[in-house]
Amino acid sequence: MITLGILGLPLLLIRPSAAQQPATGTIQRLNAGDRACYVDVVNDQGQKFTEFANFEICEQNLVGQRVQLTYESGNIQAASCQGNPDCAETETVMLITQAQVIPAPTPAAQPTSSRVQNLPDGNYRYWSGTSGGVVSDDALLANGGVTFTFTKQGNAITGVFGYVDGEAICVQGQVSGNTVSGAAVQTLRGAQVISAGDTFKAFGSSGYLQVRRGRQVSPGVVRYGSALLNLNGLNRINAGSRVPPRGC
Repeated sequence: MITLGILGLPLLLIRPSAAQQPATGTIQRLNAGDRACYVDVVNDQGQKFTEFANFEICEQNLVGQRVQLTYESGNIQAASCQGNPDCAETETVMLITQAQVIPAPTPAAQPTSSRVQNLPDGNYRYWSGTSGGVVSDDALLANGGVTFTFTKQGNAITGVFGYVDGEAICVQGQVSGNTVSGAAVQTLRGAQVISAGDTFKAFGSSGYLQVRRGRQVSPGVVRYGSALLNLNGLNRINAGSRVPPRGC
């Protein structure tokens, strides 16, 4: 089974290399293993990585935070030791030695007339890129970021929020100003619940969409009973050829 991204292209499995190690990203999970602290991080393009880190990193409250990562060369127990604490074999890897939390930017105020709430009923697409107007699929792929393709009827919003050629999720709710509040459903093979409790956690690295009260409906479906999508900072572009869903 091949899972398609929001532009209809297959998702790629990212295998980290020294050249690919993300400098910034959002921490998804920290796990203290036998060899090092394992850090699951999603970079600003929505790609997932697992990196080695000093054990001290696992002791910090970083899950869900967007961070600046610092790497240094260091020695860890070799994989050939298979977790044997008496094994003295080592290997040299790049380790995360520092993860500095990046404060979320304060969104700029937008004119009342440009708010999503005040749009006429219809289909729309917003993008996190710096330009508005007509943007081609090639330009989206080249620049990355997130898009929200949605239909609006009154204050009711239904659409797909996702990372360009990355994970996507259906969002449905009511809009007030530029914020959509409601529920979300992700349909993706291997999708896992980000937040099962009452704490909002970011869907991906951008921070635009926060979800909570998630439950695994099936191996490929996760439903979130509460979702907040902040569209401040996104630019309206051409609606594109993909029709927004009627429901999630």
